[in-house]
Amino acid sequence: MTVQQDDSTYKFPVDLAEMDRLALQHRMWTLAIGGLYPPAITNSVHTALSPSDGHRPIIMDVGCGSGIWSIEIAKTFPHAEIVGFDLNEQKYPGAPENFRFVQGDISLGLPQFAGKVDVIHCRCVAQHVKDPQGLVNTLASCLRPGGVLLLLDGDWTVYDKNKQVVKPFVWDTKTDIDEQVKNKGDTSWHAGWIAIIGEVTRSKTYRPIEEMVAASGSFKDAQTTTYFLPISWPGENIPNGEELGKIVGENQKLVFSGAKPVVLEAGLTREILDVWEPLYKDEIDSCQLYNVALYATAHRA
Repeated sequence: MTVQQDDSTYKFPVDLAEMDRLALQHRMWTLAIGGLYPPAITNSVHTALSPSDGHRPIIMDVGCGSGIWSIEIAKTFPHAEIVGFDLNEQKYPGAPENFRFVQGDISLGLPQFAGKVDVIHCRCVAQHVKDPQGLVNTLASCLRPGGVLLLLDGDWTVYDKNKQVVKPFVWDTKTDIDEQVKNKGDTSWHAGWIAIIGEVTRSKTYRPIEEMVAASGSFKDAQTTTYFLPISWPGENIPNGEELGKIVGENQKLVFSGAKPVVLEAGLTREILDVWEPLYKDEIDSCQLYNVALYATAHRA
């Protein structure tokens, strides 16, 4: 089916249930990459955050959402100032004293932070803004020379246990639902859902993050790592696979529930969703599939 995409910035809910899902997702990311950021960039992060000449280092979390990454990084680097930035106002009771929240629209830029930030983190945001390249350029503008970029985004492709692309199931709203289910073939319910969510929520001008980092012309030493996330199974040779697989499976079930309004607005019917959901969840629990995430790191030139 062809979905209708509007121009709104962020299409997922921002209620308490979504904040809980983001907390679960945070645990997923830390297990997948091995910490609050990739271990390979640790020396660069510590160097960037070393106090010098009375300068208090600044870490910025763009699209901080529930604030869980910001708060954990604030506890990890108590000597640094942590700035959480988000479009939607949030409350952070019990946050460390070195954390503060700034509300704003990233599409307007961040001139007040130009050249002042030592480490900038942006997770699962780039696909959901109107101008993804503009976002990356803004992140670059905030960093001091030598500052560190931490940029993470998911991919909307599903892989089988052999890490081969899985064909998504595509609904036809004009064809009998039961007939479509019977003729599913080798397609995947999960891959179909991920594909339609990507089509609905992803910016029309989005490109792979490594391309946008390169296109900004502002970074050096750029590296992009692909992480395979097992869904409801440990995966093969995946660090922390047992816990990670359980969390990824639960997160994907929550994504289905939370994204229903978006998919309905895009033209899918409630009757289809009622049939799709149990099939989707059964596949999540029984099939050995992977989702994928991409993590780009770089230094400000």
